[in-house]
Amino acid sequence: MKLNPFEKKIVQHPLRFWLQNHLEAPLLTSMMPKPMALCERALEIGCGFGNGIQLIREHFGAGHITAVDIDPDMVASAQSRWQSRPQGLKGLSFSVADATCLPFADSEFDMVFDFAVFHHIPEWQAAIKEVVRVLKPNGYFVIEDLYRAAICNPLSRRLFEHPQQNRFDHSDLLTVLRQLGFEIVRDRNAFNLAGMVLAQKILR
Repeated sequence: MKLNPFEKKIVQHPLRFWLQNHLEAPLLTSMMPKPMALCERALEIGCGFGNGIQLIREHFGAGHITAVDIDPDMVASAQSRWQSRPQGLKGLSFSVADATCLPFADSEFDMVFDFAVFHHIPEWQAAIKEVVRVLKPNGYFVIEDLYRAAICNPLSRRLFEHPQQNRFDHSDLLTVLRQLGFEIVRDRNAFNLAGMVLAQKILR
């Protein structure tokens, strides 16, 4: 599900990026095993305006980042934003894609990132299946997302447009990740409103 105009304004606000860079990214990287795993190829699902690309580069050291979004306008905005920077589009690729049907080969990426995107996806379980497919064995899925209580309430419904059926909380997310072939390395749960998870694709 695409963002509504109000949420688009929020996610491109400088304060949102400051929080991502100075609070959320350090928390996520602190969950990674040390030394941090080599990340030659990373995938960001739901790239929005491109804020996550800088976080993945600076905090996770990704060599090449593939950024996708279901909204063509968001992909165009992110691509334009990075094209105007000194390093341009070096090490970056962009495409319009549905998270439940990713246009990539099996075992293509070392890491996959979800920066508060899966709560927008009606069939989020199918999207996690796709993450399993495109991740290399022992690859990492880095997640920060919002839960049922944060989006299925009168205020959120008034301001935003989120799916209201088949939503998840922290426990639901961990259960599905384990069922689909992940080991939970670290996780954080903020009052069942939001959470962070580092999951690793295990060999079977």
